[in-house]
Amino acid sequence: MTLAEWRKAIEEAMIQAGMSQASQEAKWLLGAAINRDGAFVTLNPAYIPTFAEEKIIQDWLTRRLEREPLSRIKGMREFWSLAFQLNEHTLDPRPESELIVEAVLKWIGPRTNEPWRILDLGTGSGCLLISLLHELKNASGVGVDIEEKALSMAQNNAELNDVLPRAHFQISNWGEGIREKFDIIVSNPPYIPLQEKEALEKAVLTYDPPQALFGGEDGLDCYALLAKAIPFRLASGGLVVLEIGMGQSGSVTSLFQEQGFQCLFILKDLQGIERTVAFEMNSILKSQLQNSRCHPRGGGDPGGYK
Repeated sequence: MTLAEWRKAIEEAMIQAGMSQASQEAKWLLGAAINRDGAFVTLNPAYIPTFAEEKIIQDWLTRRLEREPLSRIKGMREFWSLAFQLNEHTLDPRPESELIVEAVLKWIGPRTNEPWRILDLGTGSGCLLISLLHELKNASGVGVDIEEKALSMAQNNAELNDVLPRAHFQISNWGEGIREKFDIIVSNPPYIPLQEKEALEKAVLTYDPPQALFGGEDGLDCYALLAKAIPFRLASGGLVVLEIGMGQSGSVTSLFQEQGFQCLFILKDLQGIERTVAFEMNSILKSQLQNSRCHPRGGGDPGGYK
């Protein structure tokens, strides 16, 4: 069968299975299965895949019809125009999370050459930290996670994207045990309320790790912990950028305001949903932390949040 014939057959199978964007998906799947891009599929309709390529096409189509995401099938996801490997312990990065990178760069402005220190809490695949290090050539950072196999993948991704010398990864529960202070702290914590679990797509429930999805009954558990832990790890004048779920901006802002933060700005995704919020410590808290004995180097780290 030619690529044109394969594409038609795959598209028909996807339509029959009730999948949207069948034509585009067929092109993506074919291109990935033969290790080419979608443009090759469009421009070379008469190309006949090899026997080995056909076996991959058939296997991948079966898995996709079972709603396994193509990124999981490939074991790879593009994020911020970089390639990231995935495993079952890492969240599949979403395009919306690129707003975290945009927010950091918005705040930095022309100061891109400074030696920023970045902390990524719940790093997963490492996509946030690695993307920032790719943009900020003199920056360095730490990515933490509670899952060792996620950290192993993050380290692989740092090497894949040529930032490994400036990235360090370690096991930590929301920064527990981290004594250094950072100029920039980013996180995409679990924020889906448990009550919405049954409404999620099968692909999300089946293939994303639950610990990276659900943030308690109201989705806010991790934000409450982060609001208490971050002040002890943020340098004076530093930035905090978090991804949030739909309708959570007010609640998350309140949690951080209670801990002495002020909201700098909020970015919306392409659907107009408030998706990323940026904070800094207010002047009163800055002064208290600078004069207090209760900061990381003084042994007052609250740590241990679960």
